[in-house]
Amino acid sequence: MHKSAITVLALMAGTAVGCGDDGGSSGDGNLELILVAEDTIPEGIPSDPSGEEDEAIVDGYRAEFDRYIIAVGLVDMAQAGGANQQQSSVVSVADYANLPTTDPTLVNFNGIPTGQYSEFGFETPVIDDDPDVNVNVADEDVQRMIDNDYTYIIEGRVIPDGGGDAIEFLIEAVVPSVYTDCDGNVAPGVAVGPSSTASILMHGDHIFFNGFPADESDVERRAAWMSRVVDRDENGVLEKADFEAAVDLGTLFPESEGYVGLNDGPVGTLTNAWDFIRSQLGTQGHINGEFECEWGDI
Repeated sequence: MHKSAITVLALMAGTAVGCGDDGGSSGDGNLELILVAEDTIPEGIPSDPSGEEDEAIVDGYRAEFDRYIIAVGLVDMAQAGGANQQQSSVVSVADYANLPTTDPTLVNFNGIPTGQYSEFGFETPVIDDDPDVNVNVADEDVQRMIDNDYTYIIEGRVIPDGGGDAIEFLIEAVVPSVYTDCDGNVAPGVAVGPSSTASILMHGDHIFFNGFPADESDVERRAAWMSRVVDRDENGVLEKADFEAAVDLGTLFPESEGYVGLNDGPVGTLTNAWDFIRSQLGTQGHINGEFECEWGDI
């Protein structure tokens, strides 16, 4: 079960339903939606101060993740003008740092009309019961998500190039996001034929972006800001309370390091580092690789 921004029929895991204007739709189309992690999650984010390497951190740190657990699902798609709408109630909880070699299936849409589904979206919802699909997530982590409304559990560290101590962090965050109007390879959304596959892909580097650009190719990735957050309880791990107490945004994210548009993300006006993290997490949803989706306020 889950708390959702859309209303859907109760379905068995791995199935989907058509909700066209005629009360249902059928056809020869079949679409498998799989879960894919951007390489920055399982492989980490390298350091490259020269800025020449794609998706690298430029300010003397590298990052790695032990767990990158996300609740994702509630796919909603339609052809132009809302025709042949298809919805799924299926929600997965997946550890994107430890996905299996064969990308796991979120949901199959079977026997639906073929063609371009130009309106495509999904959510990172709060769950209030066991997920329909569990991909390498420990039972205790699932229960923590249920008990606390978490949509993310992220554990990792940033490591300075100079060989100093790693900065450990644990992000357990409530970021229920709705992604809509996803771009596609040739046309918006996804194409459905007799045997089709598309991916819902989550990125792992956004908490190191230097802002909220319209085009991700314009960003730099910076991690030094975490070194400016104080570990207030001295437990060796930066957590929510530490990030919330980091309120000097000018020191954390200085314009001299290229930080711009900090208030342009899903949270809006930021008051502390925790707002920055939540806002960046609310922009991570993509499809079919680097194709971006519109995100809403959280």
